[in-house]
Amino acid sequence: MNNTELKGLRTQIDEINLKLLDLLNERARVVELIGAYKRSAGIQDVYDPIREREIFEHLCSQNKGPFDDEMIKNIFKQIFDESSELQSRQRI
Repeated sequence: MNNTELKGLRTQIDEINLKLLDLLNERARVVELIGAYKRSAGIQDVYDPIREREIFEHLCSQNKGPFDDEMIKNIFKQIFDESSELQSRQRI
């Protein structure tokens, strides 16, 4: 691999990062809608361990790598935690 090829790959990473950012923000908007529903329904807990487990199971069943299932769980755990924080901040 030469410098030009490396630069091209880094450009691809930059483009993918922006797509991921857009998707994360789209996901966050849906999370806010779920939070609004929970508040209107009187649901206090933003964290649902059963739902989280179901999502992990589904994601791992669809995972084709190269990330292994534990890596996928770690990445999504962070996304879930930040989503819960977003819903909690809406309550303040």
